[in-house]
Amino acid sequence: MWAALTSPEAAAAVIALVGALLAAYWGGRAGGKSAVAAAQTQNQGIADQGAINARRVVYAEFARDARALADGVHQYVMADGPALDADTAAYTQVLDRARWSYDVVSIEGPQSVREAAKLFIDQAIACRVRESWHSSVVAAFNKLDALMLTGDGDQLHAVLALRQEMDQIRRAARALPQDWRSQARGWARNANTDLRARWQEERDRLPGGAPTFEDVATLVSLLRDHVDPAAPLNTAVQAGYLTSQDASKISTYAVTWAEEDDPRERVLRGLLPMQEALDAFVRKANRVLHPEESEEDFGEA
Repeated sequence: MWAALTSPEAAAAVIALVGALLAAYWGGRAGGKSAVAAAQTQNQGIADQGAINARRVVYAEFARDARALADGVHQYVMADGPALDADTAAYTQVLDRARWSYDVVSIEGPQSVREAAKLFIDQAIACRVRESWHSSVVAAFNKLDALMLTGDGDQLHAVLALRQEMDQIRRAARALPQDWRSQARGWARNANTDLRARWQEERDRLPGGAPTFEDVATLVSLLRDHVDPAAPLNTAVQAGYLTSQDASKISTYAVTWAEEDDPRERVLRGLLPMQEALDAFVRKANRVLHPEESEEDFGEA
């Protein structure tokens, strides 16, 4: 019997059996590892998708609140009437909401989206501050438009005369550099000013690009006539069509921003950085949420 067990055939059978057992063992381990790896990959995919879904919600909420803030800034600087207190309250409310949404974006990240969101908030605040002076000018110009539509002959005549007066001042101011315009306003307020002597002093101090005396004298003369009680702008104030503040804003605008016929166009251009910052946030968010898409899909090519 021992001979049978130690025969070459028996030994080969034992070796085959052991090999089969080892193969089964290691094959089972390899299969187990593959199953674990597959499960881990699946779990990571689920986790990644969950993170993307969470970011999508956060980004969408910020975009919604950012749009409301942009509308609030636009409403404030382009207000149709004098209800600036109400517009300020509405702006404060949407700003607080957008800041809260930004805090959540800053937690979710990544840095590119966080920075884009902060840039929008900064631009919205800066645009409102920068264009706030023009908001009262816009309100005054809106009043003029409303007076043109009333059908009242006296009001229409007053507005047309006022616009003609402002056009003359604007054309004269365009002939002067910005620094000279403020000087001309100061000289116009003092009827006893030796205008030629002042012009020569300023010309010698700033020889580059000095306007002619005739151009300076024209603007000063128009501004002096402009303060006369019978001047169209003052007549509109006396008739109650405009307030004295409206008149001051319209007059200042005509000289300082003589190249701009309508302050509303200037304000809209001033709001562009805010809109561009919001568009940039949307592009950054899309790039994070859809990394498989090309830059052309986000309008950045």
